[in-house]
Amino acid sequence: MIITDVTARNILKYATLELHDLPEKGLIAIDGPNESGKSSIGETICFALFGRTYSLEPGDLEKLIRWGEGHCSASVRFRSGDGGHYEVARFLDRDGNQGARLNRVGEEEPLARGTEAVDNELYNLLGYGYEEFIESFYLAQREITTPHPHSYAVKAMAGISTLEYVDGEYREEIGQIQRSLTELAERRAAVEQEVAGLALDPERLPALQQERDRQAAAESMLNHRVADLEQASSDYQDAWPRVRAARRARGRAGLLRLLSLLLAAVLLAAWGLLTRYPEHPLAGRLNGWLGAQLPAWGGQYLPWLLYAGIGFALLFLLAWFRIGALKGRIRRLQEKAAGLAGQLEELYQSVAPKPDGEPETAAPAAEGEAEQETPAEGGEAAPPTPPEAATVETLLGRIRALQATPPEVRDGSGQLLAWTRDRLQRLQTRLGRLDEQLRSEQERVRKAGHLQQELEGLEQRTADQQHRLQQRELARELLAGAIRHLSQRFNRELRDLVGRTLPLFTEGRYEHLQIDDDLTVRVFSSEKRDFLDLEEISSGTQRQIMLAVRLALAQELVNSTVEGRQFLFLDEPFAFFDQERTRQAIGVLPELSGEISQIWLVAQEFPADQTFDVPIACSRDQDSLPAV
Repeated sequence: MIITDVTARNILKYATLELHDLPEKGLIAIDGPNESGKSSIGETICFALFGRTYSLEPGDLEKLIRWGEGHCSASVRFRSGDGGHYEVARFLDRDGNQGARLNRVGEEEPLARGTEAVDNELYNLLGYGYEEFIESFYLAQREITTPHPHSYAVKAMAGISTLEYVDGEYREEIGQIQRSLTELAERRAAVEQEVAGLALDPERLPALQQERDRQAAAESMLNHRVADLEQASSDYQDAWPRVRAARRARGRAGLLRLLSLLLAAVLLAAWGLLTRYPEHPLAGRLNGWLGAQLPAWGGQYLPWLLYAGIGFALLFLLAWFRIGALKGRIRRLQEKAAGLAGQLEELYQSVAPKPDGEPETAAPAAEGEAEQETPAEGGEAAPPTPPEAATVETLLGRIRALQATPPEVRDGSGQLLAWTRDRLQRLQTRLGRLDEQLRSEQERVRKAGHLQQELEGLEQRTADQQHRLQQRELARELLAGAIRHLSQRFNRELRDLVGRTLPLFTEGRYEHLQIDDDLTVRVFSSEKRDFLDLEEISSGTQRQIMLAVRLALAQELVNSTVEGRQFLFLDEPFAFFDQERTRQAIGVLPELSGEISQIWLVAQEFPADQTFDVPIACSRDQDSLPAV
């Protein structure tokens, strides 16, 4: 960057400051007594470019405003390495409000507006910021000292600031990853403890499901048997009166059949005797008896014997068929009775107490559960008493023989049904508890599955984070090696640059420097044939050496980041030089670098025979420059 114009209003000493058409190459000398405004020019340039100055803290910038004024402004026009001509302007008032604008000269539309946007755009144009500028191209009015090796500017010159920034990012990421790994480990331990607390038995859920299926099958069987028994009992009670009626009808039909048979046989025998053997003595006696009994009896009534015999024979046949039908009905009713007896017997065998007191269909309690038979308390009804085996056997015999009356069947089956329903209710209660246990166990298994999935996810995340940690630690190792390499190269290049500059300042008396990694400077004395600490040489020579180091730093920054020519502002660099050293240094400065072509020099006075490309004289009693 080469400055072509400087303009300011109400900054420090100056109400107006205007420097125009400054040369791109040469020495610009600013001289004058103390408090004449020499350093104000450098601070104006610094404020215009970066919005701050070396002598004022950022919170004290209002002190830049000239006494009695409410605001100030400064602008600098410069040419950058890309060949463009730019103007940066800044404004400041007593309330601390600051504005900034950057634009190409001749264009009204700004490239950036606002302090932050202007700072960013300037950094892109120049390749450096305020810190690098202060440590290289701008030497404020101060003691020239060895640069701090860990300053941002030196790191930027060495090319390691970006690497250290990346290293810092990696360091923060490593801290985050380590915290994440700690959190993952804590969460994994908590999940593992939760899984252990579940204490899952892999065989419990199948056992519960199997037990539940067995109990459900038993419940279904009892329900079917109860329904079958109720239907059979109802059928028996409905059939019992029909059986009795059928038996009575069968008795009447048997009597009728017998009488019909006897009468048919007698009548047909009498008809055959009278018609076939009329001369037989029995026929005569029969005929006489009939005539005595029936006064109207004659031969004309003989066929009626045949008809009557045939009629009774037909009646016999009808009674025969009737008896067969009644027997079939009674047999069917007996089968129903046998079915009822079978249902009663099966149900009794299913639920009747065994020697251990537990019904056959009742399954053992689930794991961790004990069957609790609670005695009746208060107004609760006691559990029904099971019927005795002898009573059941007697009832079954009477039912099979169709001798049990409906009240007997109703009472006997009702007692057995009550006992069965009680067992069924207990079985349903047990099924309810099994269902609860199943739901609880299924929930525990589901929770364990989710926890296991979470554990697998935590393990994968832990592996990923450990891989990321290894990558970043390796990256930091590589960066540390690169930083060491660049630092060593920077020290070597800086030593070489100072080695070319130092003989020009010291008339060849000192040619070699030793610059350690911490930028400690030692100089080789040809007279003493050894490296000397700066404290071992004169203060003037020390300042010559430090000026050479400062110029070498500026050259290093040009070499590493700046494109094109660069200006250099040196405020009182020869404050403790004698006339000869000052003259010698001024003569050497234009020859130091082809890139640093515009050099601003500030001093109270220069040697009388010294000439400059642009001389600027400052006075205590003037508030404008150039003086009006």
